[in-house]
Amino acid sequence: MSYYDPALRPPTISRRPGNRRDDAWIRALLTRLQVCRIATRWDDQPFINPTTFVYRPDIHDIVFHSNLAGRIRANAERAGEQDEQVCFEASEFGRLLPSNHPLELSVQYRSVIAFGRVALLEGQAAREALETLCAKMFPALRLGREMQPISDDDLARTSVYSLKVREWSGKENWQERAEQTEEWPPLPEEQPGAWPG
Repeated sequence: MSYYDPALRPPTISRRPGNRRDDAWIRALLTRLQVCRIATRWDDQPFINPTTFVYRPDIHDIVFHSNLAGRIRANAERAGEQDEQVCFEASEFGRLLPSNHPLELSVQYRSVIAFGRVALLEGQAAREALETLCAKMFPALRLGREMQPISDDDLARTSVYSLKVREWSGKENWQERAEQTEEWPPLPEEQPGAWPG
């Protein structure tokens, strides 16, 4: 039986305090990252969708979009009707960190997990959200110059979402070396290319 109970311990509290990061660090990472995963569900079937996103600090929400119809749209609408939260994850990875102990094998990572309610945006709110997403993903392509403006027809052919962040957590493990045990011979010194990553 697991010792973890989210009813007793908030899901945004890391079990390794040394890896926790503050809100400013989370905002900076979300500004830099481009791809996230959105987790929704339909009854007992979970669904994870990778997509591009933009974090809007003034609104404290995460914008993403999907096709007009599909699982993300259906699950998001249902979550809204049932007042359920969805989960967001974004991360970056560095090198694999070898160890002479199997439980200490690791990887360099930085990640954010967020929970919140998701809402479908429409009209001008959807247009502004898509404009913000376009500006983040393709800053050299300006609407009305290199790229045509977002039309009402464009908005009618897509789904634009706002995930209003209720709680979040950031974690980082970017150490140069994984923990090693003295109960086993040490690994040879790392050579460039010796360990993938």
